[in-house]
Amino acid sequence: MACHEKREYQGLQRVIRLGAVMALIFVGGALCAVTDMAAPSPRIARLPHETVADGLTSVGSNVSVRTALGSSRMIDAFLNLNQARYRAALVRTRSWLDTLEVNPTDLRAHGIKGKKKLAELLDVYLRLYDLAAADDKQALLERIRGITALTAVTTAPPAPGYHDMLRVTDQQFKEDSTSYLRVAFLMDRFGLDTKLYRQEILKILPRLNTQMKYRGSDQRMAFHLYYKHFGLEEPFPLQAAYQTGVISSRHDPAWFKQNKMEMYNLTHEIFVPYEFGEKLDADFFAAPDKAYLCSLLADLTAYGIGLDDADITAELTSCLRYLHFTDLPVYQASLQYLLKSQRPDGKWGDYEQHRGYYGDYVNHAFYLHTTLVVVDALTTAFHYRER
Repeated sequence: MACHEKREYQGLQRVIRLGAVMALIFVGGALCAVTDMAAPSPRIARLPHETVADGLTSVGSNVSVRTALGSSRMIDAFLNLNQARYRAALVRTRSWLDTLEVNPTDLRAHGIKGKKKLAELLDVYLRLYDLAAADDKQALLERIRGITALTAVTTAPPAPGYHDMLRVTDQQFKEDSTSYLRVAFLMDRFGLDTKLYRQEILKILPRLNTQMKYRGSDQRMAFHLYYKHFGLEEPFPLQAAYQTGVISSRHDPAWFKQNKMEMYNLTHEIFVPYEFGEKLDADFFAAPDKAYLCSLLADLTAYGIGLDDADITAELTSCLRYLHFTDLPVYQASLQYLLKSQRPDGKWGDYEQHRGYYGDYVNHAFYLHTTLVVVDALTTAFHYRER
C-alpha cells in the first residue's frame, strides 16, 4: 500500500472509530441516567473492611455476586461467543510471560522501577494461577518460586541487593515502597514463606511512616490494605484518604482528558476497595458516587478506545466490571477492542517507538503493565462474570 493510501486508510479508520465512540458515550450516558433515577437513596459508603456480611465471601475470594445492574443478555451472549478467543489469548500471554525475566537491580540500572515490575509480573501470574487447573498450578508455582528467589533474605552484601530500602534515596524509596510491600503481599497469596521478608518490612516502617503524608489518596488507600495485611500500625487513618481523592472532587470527563495521568488516579481509587480485582463482592461506593462514576467511566472508556490506548482502556474496563456497569454498551465494546488488539506474541500495547532507547527492556518498561491490566480486564469479564 502506498504511503499516502495508508495514511488515508488510517485517517478513515480513526474517523470511523471516533464516530463509534460518540455513539457509545451517548448511549452510555442515557443508561447511566436511567440507573441514577432508579438508584436507592444515598447511604454512607462502606469501607473495605466493613463489607463482610452473611452470604458474602471472605477477602480475596474473587467470586461473582448478584448485583443491582447485573449482566444483560447481550453481554452474556458476547462472553459466550468469545470464550474460546479469550482462552487462546491467555495461552499466548502465558507463553510471552514465561520468557520474561525480571531483576529489579538490573532494571533500575536501565532507568526502570525494578520492584514495580516484579510486582506486576507476580500480579499477572496470580491471575493466571487462580484460573489454572490443578495440574498446571504446580508448574506456575515453580515459575513463581524462581521469580521470587531474589527476595531471599541473606547477610547484607557489600553491594545493594533486593532488600535495599534503607540504603536508597528518598526519591527511590518513595518510588519502590508500595511495590516492595505488594511483592510480599503477592507472595503470601501464592503461599510462599515471607517470614524474613516481613522482618525487613518492619525495619523500614519508620521511614515509610515519615513519607506517608506526602502520598496521594490512592496510594494511602493501597497502604491501608497492606498495613492491615501485615498487621502494621498506621501513622494516621489511611483509609480516610478517599474523602479527598479525585472521585470526591467530581471532575467532568473533559478535565480527565486534559489531565490523562489523573485517569490512573481515578482507576486506582476504584481498584483499592476491590483489592485490585480480588474482592469483587465489595460494596464501597455510595449511590451518588456510583451515579457519577457510571457516566464518567462510560465516557472515558469510549475515549480510551478512540485513542487506541489499550493501557488506560483496560484499567477503565476493569472499573466498569468492579462497579457492575457491565450492561453498558461500552463495556462490550472495550472487551472486543482488547481482544482484537493483542499482539501476535501475546502481549498488549504498542510501544515500539521506545525500543530504540530501551532495547528489549521495552517489554519491562511498557508492555508488562499493559498486559497485566488487560489480563485483569478480560479475566474479571470472562471468568468472574456476573450472574
